Amino acid sequence: MYLYIARRDLNYYFSQNCACGGVPVNNDYRFTAIKDGLYYLLTLNNANYAVSKEDGDKFIEDVLSRCTGEHKGYFPLVPSLNGKDTAAVVEMEREVDIGNYKTNQNFYYDMDDEVLFQMMEDLRARSGEPLDKRALMNYCYPNPVLPEGDYELNRIYHGIYCKEEPVGAGVIRTSFPDKRASCFGTRVDGAYVDIREEDTENTYKVPAELIPVIKEKVRELCREPAEAYAEHGDWEGYIRFGKDDERIFTDPEKTLALLKEIASQSTFDSSREVDKKNHYQVSKMPDGGFPGFGMMGMSGFMGMPLGSPVTQAPATPAETTQKPAASDGKKCSFCGADVTGMKFCPECGGVVQQ
Repeated sequence: MYLYIARRDLNYYFSQNCACGGVPVNNDYRFTAIKDGLYYLLTLNNANYAVSKEDGDKFIEDVLSRCTGEHKGYFPLVPSLNGKDTAAVVEMEREVDIGNYKTNQNFYYDMDDEVLFQMMEDLRARSGEPLDKRALMNYCYPNPVLPEGDYELNRIYHGIYCKEEPVGAGVIRTSFPDKRASCFGTRVDGAYVDIREEDTENTYKVPAELIPVIKEKVRELCREPAEAYAEHGDWEGYIRFGKDDERIFTDPEKTLALLKEIASQSTFDSSREVDKKNHYQVSKMPDGGFPGFGMMGMSGFMGMPLGSPVTQAPATPAETTQKPAASDGKKCSFCGADVTGMKFCPECGGVVQQ
């Protein structure tokens, strides 16, 4: 659900667009939806307030009941409107019928900006103290829960978290994509796991019979999820699952340990040198172990054996001196995701270099 309700300084918004070619700082006094309306956030200047579900739903209902008109099109880019340099911005996504199918479309509403300002002030007064940086990140990126029974496991990720300072109050964004170091995922030819060791990335093919066991290990890993907050340059881990590709943050060391254990039970496929220009350098990987965890041994993750290792042929003299050629699959130069046949990366949105 897309939702944007704000009181905007028209002159500032207009001058920043026209003089600077864009709005570097969003100074709207705004109300936004988090996680498709499960959570709400109210932002004023450099302060962010968590709005309860009950208050947020009622606020939306009250705003829509006081709107004076509806129009299609973006909010006008003008220095003033009806003799005033402030105006209300109300945008909402709705499902509409287009011929024989339904689609989502944005609708824009007119409203008295002074009325909206007072409604926002009342909402802020009921929302308590503003969130600090850590609380804001965790509030905007809550951990879901794995479904009972079987589920679709999309990815197990371990990498370096990189972000810049927020551009405008309440806006959280990354200056670069998260820098992948090691990862489990699926391709058209089956599951794989990549393990980064300094400037080399080794790829292993994961046997299909190992997937159910891996899912159980992931369930154990997610019983104690990590918080979303991370400092620039910290290691982070997460898993993605389901048709909506939801994300649960996980302990980085335990996540890496699980990835290495999966690799130990899989078949070596290929090796490649990491592009030093477009990737953060990993001078030393975390140990990945913790008490009771046998990385390459018999105990397995959380005390559960991963399964019988896949038999691999012993290395020949040529294999010990010469690395296998990398696979033909094309990868994003920013985050390392598989982008074969694509112009834009499905993970980070980066332009794929041809």
